[in-house]
Amino acid sequence: MDFEFHFTKELEQFRKEVCAFIEENALKRPLVPVDNMKMTVELHQKGRELERRLGAKGWYAPAYPKEYGGGGLDVERCVILAQEFATIREERRWPGATEVSAIHTGGLTAHGTEQQKRRFLPPLLRGEVEGWQCFTEPEAGTDEAAMKSTAVRDGNVYIVNGHKIYVGSTPVGVRPDYLYWPAVTDPNAPRHENISAFFMPANLPGINYRPLDLVSSGSGLKWEVICENARCPADCLIGEENKGWLVTQATLALEHGGGGALVPRNTLALKIIDYCKKTRRNGQPISKDPRIQDILVQFYIEYQVGRLWGLRNFAMSKGQIPRVGYTGTQTSLHDKLFAPYLGKALMDILGPYSLIDDADLRVLAGRVEYAIRQADVTHPGGTPEVQKIMMARGLRLGRVGPARATKE
Repeated sequence: MDFEFHFTKELEQFRKEVCAFIEENALKRPLVPVDNMKMTVELHQKGRELERRLGAKGWYAPAYPKEYGGGGLDVERCVILAQEFATIREERRWPGATEVSAIHTGGLTAHGTEQQKRRFLPPLLRGEVEGWQCFTEPEAGTDEAAMKSTAVRDGNVYIVNGHKIYVGSTPVGVRPDYLYWPAVTDPNAPRHENISAFFMPANLPGINYRPLDLVSSGSGLKWEVICENARCPADCLIGEENKGWLVTQATLALEHGGGGALVPRNTLALKIIDYCKKTRRNGQPISKDPRIQDILVQFYIEYQVGRLWGLRNFAMSKGQIPRVGYTGTQTSLHDKLFAPYLGKALMDILGPYSLIDDADLRVLAGRVEYAIRQADVTHPGGTPEVQKIMMARGLRLGRVGPARATKE
């Protein structure tokens, strides 16, 4: 089956408009760090400015309805936007996000009231505000339902207490505008029927932030967020009280890849192959070594499988919130298994050079060393073992009905 998109002359004209906008606004040089943990405050603020410019054109959330701040564009135009912005980000000339983070809007779109959608969505979809998803806790990772955070109703507010970890992606000195925070609102109810979800203002008294010193995070500097008697307005509750598990599931369906992805063709996989063709070892290109050839062939196949699955899911979702099923989890599982495979393959191909981040000796501007550190980051959104369970349940194999113990 052909999952590729094919475009009319009218759509190609739209592509030219997109490319002109990108060249007018993008950085002139590749200044965005390979590792987002090294992002400076100045570059982060530049990225936020670019996000707002996208939002003003309706391109930051192109598939969402115009009445909520989106672009109201058809799927073909969304594909063109995704393709061109994926390319400029690959060139490290676009420091901001190029589309709204669907994980922040999935639960709201699926379960928020009309009033909440009109209140929260426009600033999100226009890139005017920035939020953090606060799900993981010291004792609740893959088992999200084990969370200890609480929210107790007190008149027109909820008093929130709790400790979230591995959240955020901003440099030191930058704070979010809101926190997407699930918490237990009925300690006597069964698991999954005791949680509520909140879009909580991030500057409330009682909220404290601490940066985490990590070897690698995948998306930028990570933080601990601690709430001590923070008074969250009751109208920040998304959906019904004690129905927050459903809200988080709509979010996690997107986090697991249900919305798909459009991966640019000139990614690390192809750059490594090109590097091996041009770099000589023992008097010949690295790619001439039969053992390296075997690794590169498998390397390329796995890359193409992931790219096509992302494209398939994008085509299936058509920019909408996907239903919880197996296709997104299937893609997520492949990505999680590909990360450690990629790390080992790079070490087998390049040896000690794969571990170097020295300005003069590093390979491909440090992207190889970064990929090695990323190789063990397979737990966000659920471990590979849990992804297999979720995929089986999506196929109605084994225990049927809603899952009770994992981030689905």
